[in-house]
Amino acid sequence: MTAVHPAPAANPVRRSKLVLRTRAKTSSILGGLLVGLLAWELAARVMAATNEQADRVLPSLATVARRGFLGLGHYYSGGLGVAAGGDGEIVSAAAALVYNGLVTTGRVAIGLVLAVAAGTVLGLLVAAVRPVRLGVSGAAELMRMLPALAMAPLFTLWFGATSTASVVFIVFGAAFIVLIAVLNAVANLAPQITEYPRTLGVSTRSLYVRVILPAILPELRGPLMFAGLVAWTSVLASEMYGLESGLGWMLNDTLRFSQIDRMFVVAVVFSALALTTMKVVGALVNRATRWNS
Repeated sequence: MTAVHPAPAANPVRRSKLVLRTRAKTSSILGGLLVGLLAWELAARVMAATNEQADRVLPSLATVARRGFLGLGHYYSGGLGVAAGGDGEIVSAAAALVYNGLVTTGRVAIGLVLAVAAGTVLGLLVAAVRPVRLGVSGAAELMRMLPALAMAPLFTLWFGATSTASVVFIVFGAAFIVLIAVLNAVANLAPQITEYPRTLGVSTRSLYVRVILPAILPELRGPLMFAGLVAWTSVLASEMYGLESGLGWMLNDTLRFSQIDRMFVVAVVFSALALTTMKVVGALVNRATRWNS
């Protein structure tokens, strides 16, 4: 009797795993920054060859580092334990950026936390309580259509040229984004997520706090990141009207006197702080939703 040997197994087909990358890595961000600086320097050299006033319109990176950075010293008037030395002092220029950066970051942090808290609580109340839904939904739709940045001077008139006006304006700009995002996330929940706990006798309050809020967090990641971006845009607009502290105030002052080299330095610091905030918000949301990964 002839033994029957099993046919050899076919070689498994190796398929490359499809990976969708939607978040920029640190290396890609640094690469983009390098490309941007090289493009700026190239454009500055081209303009310098054709325009005698190029150094004032589009200064080279060397001019930005020398004249732009050192020209920021007069924006520091003390407060960090370092004596104010005026323009031309490296310590004063660095202190001006640190002090005003901390002021702006503090306003953004307070305003963003209040906006997320107000938008989330109000969104859950609108979803759960019919009278609140009838009273708030229409007003929210109307308010979010307003040109927020154009209303910055109005908040200065209401609250004065103070940090309070800046923080309230940030809350006004970002809270409606969170509110609408919460409503959409609740509406997109699968029915069994809320129906099954109800069959177990879970109260409405516990349902929203312990079931619905954790369930909608993954969908809120994008809107929260966008709310952070709006917070930085709002603080920039608010600091341009009457305030005499913050990076927005420095940007407005340098722009008023067409000091492009100084404006470039402040804009880079502003962008770095905004990017850092986005990274922090993203990390916090990822930590809160790690059960979903």
